Amino acid sequence: MFETQQKWEKFNHEWNSLVYSSFEIQYDEHLKSLLKEFSSYPDAVKAESAHAKLKRQLGSCQVSFQASFEKIHSLLKLQHTDIKASFEKSLTVMQHQFKPSQFRELRGNVSISTLEYLLVESKRANSIGIDVEACGCILHHTYGLPCAHEIADYIRQDRPIPLATIHSQWRQLHISVCNKEDETEVTCHAEVELFVNKFNESDRTMRLELSKKLKEIVYPGSTFLVELEVKPKTRPRDHKKINVSTRRDPCAFELVQSGHDSFSPRDTQITTLAPTLQTKKKRPVKGKEKVNSKGKVYITRTVKPGAYVDAFPSGLKPYIKFVKDVAADGNCGFRAIAASIGHTEDDWAQVRRDLLGELHTHKEEYITLYGSYERFEELTSILSYFEGSPGYSHWMTMLDMGHLVASCYNLVLYHLSLQQCLTFLPLRTVPVPQLDRREIAIGFVNGNHFVQVLL
Repeated sequence: MFETQQKWEKFNHEWNSLVYSSFEIQYDEHLKSLLKEFSSYPDAVKAESAHAKLKRQLGSCQVSFQASFEKIHSLLKLQHTDIKASFEKSLTVMQHQFKPSQFRELRGNVSISTLEYLLVESKRANSIGIDVEACGCILHHTYGLPCAHEIADYIRQDRPIPLATIHSQWRQLHISVCNKEDETEVTCHAEVELFVNKFNESDRTMRLELSKKLKEIVYPGSTFLVELEVKPKTRPRDHKKINVSTRRDPCAFELVQSGHDSFSPRDTQITTLAPTLQTKKKRPVKGKEKVNSKGKVYITRTVKPGAYVDAFPSGLKPYIKFVKDVAADGNCGFRAIAASIGHTEDDWAQVRRDLLGELHTHKEEYITLYGSYERFEELTSILSYFEGSPGYSHWMTMLDMGHLVASCYNLVLYHLSLQQCLTFLPLRTVPVPQLDRREIAIGFVNGNHFVQVLL
């Protein structure tokens, strides 16, 4: 409707002044100004009936607001009367039932319900005394009020019950303007000193863990995890792979160590020890059997690379991009975690140290989580083994260690198997946005072996 931008901005300003009028008088003045200034624009200001309607609405709003205000004021006045009566009643109860010297700090400062609770606890204090176990301290933990043994101790010392021991929800309500100058300064000197003392008392492994946690707190966006490096393939297709492995062949005692030994089709051949009949007659060797100097036979079997395809629920198969195997030496679970967080699988010992540090840094939390101190000690024993080829008693165990992994590295851990699929989240950190979230997955196959799973 307007020829120039300047004319439109002026009209818009006048219109906003009209709409946001605080009082009826202001509204009338702004309306007259608008009609006079833009009388040559009848299409813009012709809706006088709309203005009249808006005016009536403003009037009704004022009436409605006034009624609401009066109602709220009457309710507050009634509440004030009830609260005042409650405290007057509490004063009467105190004068008749309590010793004035014992409850003088509470007079007029706490509600009647508080005094009724304290009356019951005072009667219990006469029979319980300062015995903490007999007291149970239920009132202290659930209501924030002094319990029987605490009251008995105050009586023994001839001290009144301090008002500071009463939780703020039971005290008299004071409505006043909060001055910023009166606010208590928030500092962390005590916490920093506690952290330094804890740091100095810890060993090297624990110090590294504490340093990582502190850095993550100060810089929430930082992390000590690194992206997994993918080396480009430079070998031509027709080039034959040369075996340059320095791994030794397994010894016999390692092969028959236990019935729970980890099994993996990572290598093209898996060697197992088979019993043989020791006879004077030489038995010919067939197929892929090898005979050592002591007459024991190792029967090898070839496993196809796709042996893990059926090791997971069929519904998850479309989401599994690749399954990467790790060495089956008893440390396979820790190897899979190390490879998943961007290290090499040979860094399995560092993963053990990291999880051990996580377990002991938050000892009380994990004792509560696992249900007993004995289970905490068992996990400590499992993680404290840093030699090669550990036995079954030092393998990674789920459910317990999933919590340690997720919390230690601040990531989401998926554990996949035919028996049970689990998701572990960090226990202490706040939820991370999906784009910044770190997620890894490991699989449990053959009932005794962990592998790395890429989703």
